[in-house]
Amino acid sequence: MKFKCLLLLSWLWAAAGDDDVLPAKVRIRRASVVADNTKATAAQLHSIIDLPGCKDLQNYCTHLKSTDNLAMLECALSFSSSQLEALPDDCQHALWLQQRQLQLNSWVEHTFLPSYCADEQTKLLTCLNSVDLWSCLEDKRQQLPQSSGCQQQLRRAYTSLGQDYASIGDFYAACGGQVEQLKCGRMNVEHLPSMLSQLGTAQCLVAHASQSTMDINCKVAINSIEQQRGMLELFRVCSGDLTALCPQERAGSANSYKCLVRHKNDPALSSQCAAQITLRDQQMGKDYRVSHGLAKACKDDIKLHHCRRGVSEDKQVRLAQILLCLESVSKNGTKLAPECLVELDDHRRMLMTDFQLSPELLSDCADDIPKFCPDEHKSQLVNGLSSSGGEIIHCLMYHVRARRPQRRVTAQCQRGLETLIKASDAGEDWRVDPVLRRACKKVVDVACKDVEGGEARVMSCLLEHIGTTAMRPECEQALLIIEYFVARDFKLDPQLYKHCRDDAVKYCRAKHQWDDIQDVQMDPERGPMILPCLHRMAYSEDEHHTLRKDCFREVKRVMRQRAISVDLIPEVEDYCLLDLSQFCGELTEKGSEMECLQNRLEKLQPECKAVVTKYTEEEAANIEMNPVIMATCSEAMQKHCSEILNAGKDGGNMMDCLISHKNDADLNKGCRAAIEHFQIISLKSYHFTTKFKEACRPHVLRFCGASATKNEVVACLSEVMRNDTIRAQRHQIPKECRQQVKSQLYQQRESISLDPKLANVCKNELKQFCSDQNGPGQALECLIQKTPRLGKNCHHAIFMIKRSELGDSGTDYTLINTCKEMIYKFCPNTESMQLLNCLKTYKDDPTFDQRCHLVVVNRMIEQNTDFRFNPTLQSACGKNIDRYCSNIVIQSQPNEELNGKVSSQLTYFN
Repeated sequence: MKFKCLLLLSWLWAAAGDDDVLPAKVRIRRASVVADNTKATAAQLHSIIDLPGCKDLQNYCTHLKSTDNLAMLECALSFSSSQLEALPDDCQHALWLQQRQLQLNSWVEHTFLPSYCADEQTKLLTCLNSVDLWSCLEDKRQQLPQSSGCQQQLRRAYTSLGQDYASIGDFYAACGGQVEQLKCGRMNVEHLPSMLSQLGTAQCLVAHASQSTMDINCKVAINSIEQQRGMLELFRVCSGDLTALCPQERAGSANSYKCLVRHKNDPALSSQCAAQITLRDQQMGKDYRVSHGLAKACKDDIKLHHCRRGVSEDKQVRLAQILLCLESVSKNGTKLAPECLVELDDHRRMLMTDFQLSPELLSDCADDIPKFCPDEHKSQLVNGLSSSGGEIIHCLMYHVRARRPQRRVTAQCQRGLETLIKASDAGEDWRVDPVLRRACKKVVDVACKDVEGGEARVMSCLLEHIGTTAMRPECEQALLIIEYFVARDFKLDPQLYKHCRDDAVKYCRAKHQWDDIQDVQMDPERGPMILPCLHRMAYSEDEHHTLRKDCFREVKRVMRQRAISVDLIPEVEDYCLLDLSQFCGELTEKGSEMECLQNRLEKLQPECKAVVTKYTEEEAANIEMNPVIMATCSEAMQKHCSEILNAGKDGGNMMDCLISHKNDADLNKGCRAAIEHFQIISLKSYHFTTKFKEACRPHVLRFCGASATKNEVVACLSEVMRNDTIRAQRHQIPKECRQQVKSQLYQQRESISLDPKLANVCKNELKQFCSDQNGPGQALECLIQKTPRLGKNCHHAIFMIKRSELGDSGTDYTLINTCKEMIYKFCPNTESMQLLNCLKTYKDDPTFDQRCHLVVVNRMIEQNTDFRFNPTLQSACGKNIDRYCSNIVIQSQPNEELNGKVSSQLTYFN
C-alpha cells in the first residue's frame, strides 16, 4: 500500500501535463460537455444494481441505504483491485458510464439536481455556465448547511468524480462516443492516478476499434495514456534505484526521472532499471511527447512556432525535430519560456548521452556501430546500456574523421550524426557532451576558469589552448571531434552566427532562419561554404560589400582557430582525404597536416592541389590562418608589427614585416624557423606571396607564362627589368612590381634554402667550402668568394646571381646589412639600385666602416671581372662594345666571367 500511495503521489505531476498533449479543440469548457446523444445515453442507463452482470454489487454494497446508480458507483470505487477485476465487463461499462455522466451538464441538470437538490436547484443552475461545473458546485456545496441532503449528495458525487476529473474529462470528450459504441468502459482496477485511470478503457478501444476509423483526438488521448503507463512501469521497476541514487527527488517528478537518466551508467543502477530507461529513451526519440516535462513546459512555444510542421496530432514527432525547431526559435532572437529553456538544455544533454534517443541514428548507423564500435556495442548488448555516457556517439564521430575511406562511417550515418550535433547544439556548451565534459574538465578548471559560460565561449577558450601546456590529449581529441561538425555548419558556432547571420544571408546565400523548417533543399552550407565566403568578403576591396565590425572580428577568430587542423577546414579536408592518408597519416601537431600538404603540393591529386593552393594564398594574406606562426611569433608581431595588428586587416603585410625582422637578435628560433618555412612554401607559386601577386600578376602573364615556380617568375621579371635598364628605355614593369621583385631577390640572397635551384647545383661546393657558413647571407658570400674553384654548373648559377646583385645593389643582402650604418650616413637618399656606386664614393672616408669597406672593395673587384656586372658601363659603352669587342663576347662561354677582357679592349681602342 505504501508503494501504491507513493505512485499515486508521483503521478500527480503527470496529471497536470496531460492536457498539454491533447489538441486544443479537445480542451473544452467543462460546463459545455454536452454531446448530441447525452439525453439518449442517460435514458439508456438503467438501474445498475438490476443488471445481470452486476449482481455482486448486491452482495458487496448491502451497507448502503440507497441503491441508486450514484450509490453503486460510490460503492464500486471502494472495491479492492481483485473485486473490481471480478466484475463482468458489462457491469464495469455501466459503472464507467455513470462516472462519465457526472461530467455531463445534461445529467446534472435533468437528473441529479431534480432528484437530490430540488429546493436548491435554482441557486445551483448558475454553475452550468461556469468554466468548471464541479468546482462551482463544490464551492456552493460548502455554503449549504451540513444537515442538507443536497449538501451530502453533492459531496458523494464530487468524491465519486475523483480528484483528476479535469484531465479525465478530456478523455471522455475525445473517446466517449466510441467507448459507448464498443461498450469498452472499464473501471480503474489498479487504482491508477489521473488519465491512467482510463487505461483499461483505452486498452479495450485499441483491441476492438479500427485504427482507420478511430477519431484522431481519441488516438491522441490513448497515446498519452500509453506513455504514462510506460513511465509508471519505469518507476515501479526503479523504485529501489530511485531511493538509493536520488533520495532528494520526489518519486514520479520530472527531476526524479532526469536523475535516474544521469545515473544510467552508474554501476549501482540495476540492469532492470537501466533497461526501462533505455526503452523510454527509444520511445522519446520517436515521439517527444513521451517526455512529459518537455511537452508541458514547451507546449505553448511548440504550438506558436509550428514545431510539429503540420503533422496531425495523432502522429509521432521525433524529439530531434522539436529540439531543432525550438533551438531555431531561440537562435533567431525569440525568447522561449524559461521553463522550456530548462527542458531544452536538459534534453540536449540527454541526446549526447544516449544515441538511442535519436532513432535516425539507430537506423542510419545500424551497420556502422558493430563495425567500428564493437566494444561499446558489446557493452550495450550485455549490460543493456548504451555504452558509458556517449562513447558510441563519439566512436562514430571519430570514424567520420578517419582518413582512409574503409575506416569511415557511411554517408547516411554521417548525416545522422550531423543532425544529432545540430539538435543537441553541442558546439554551444561544452557540458552538453558527457565525453567532452569528462575529458576537458581539468583543462577548463585551469585555463578557462574565468571565462563566462554560454554562447560557446568556453569551447573557444579550449580551442585557443590547443598546443599549449594546459591542454590534455584526451581533451584535444574530444574537442576536435565536436568541432569537426561545427566547422561544417557556420550556424553551430553561436558567436559567429550571432554576429554574421545578416552578412551571411546578404552575401553568401545563407538561410534566414537557424533551422529553416520550410526549406527542404540542400543546405547552402554544403554548397558554397558560408565561412569561406564570409572570409572573402572580410577582405573585399569593394567598400559597398564589407562585413560589419563584429562579424569581421568573429570571422578572423574562427579562421584562426580552425587553422589548427585540416579536419576543421572542410573546404580542404573533403578533397584531400587520400593525400592526407598517403602523406600525412601520422602527423598530429598543431597545423602540421596543412604544412604536410603544402610541402608535397606537386604530388597532390589535382582537386586537393587546387584547394590547398587556394588555402595557402589566403594563409599568406592572413597570418591568423597560420597556427604555427601565430603560436611562435606572437611576441615578434606585438613588438615589430603592432601597427599591422592594430589595423585589423593583414593583406600580406604581416608576413612581410616578420620576414624583414627574421634575423633580429630578439626573435626566437621557433618563430624564425616558422617564417622561413613559409618562405620556402611560397617558392612553389608566386601566388603564395600576396604583395608580389597583387603587384605583378598581369606582368607575369605577359612576360613569364612559361615560368612555374616563384623563383622562375622572379628571375624572368628581373631579366626584363635589367634589359630595360641597360637599354635606358622606359620600364615595362611598373614600380610596385619592380619593388616586389627586388624584395624577393633580396630574400633569396639571405638564405640558400630560399633558392632551391642554387642549393641543388652547388650542394657539393657548399659542403666542401662553406659548411660552416650558416649565418644570414654567409653561404652565398662564401660561394661568391670561391668562384674560381666552383664546378661549372655552380659557377654558372653564381654568375647569374652576381650579375643581378651588381646590377641592382638593393638585392645584395650582404652589402645592405653589412653597410646599413654607412648607407644611413652617406647615402640616405640614394635609390637602392645605386647604393654600391654611392658607397664607392665614400669608401675611403676616414669614418667609413672597415667591414663595409671590405664588401664594397670585393664588389668592385667582381664588377671589373665582367662588363655585364656593370650596368652603367654597359649603358654608356654599349655601341663601342658591339663595335670593338664582339669577337670576345661571341667566343666566351655563357654565364662565365670574361675576366676584364672587354674592359682592356675598350681601354686599348680609347
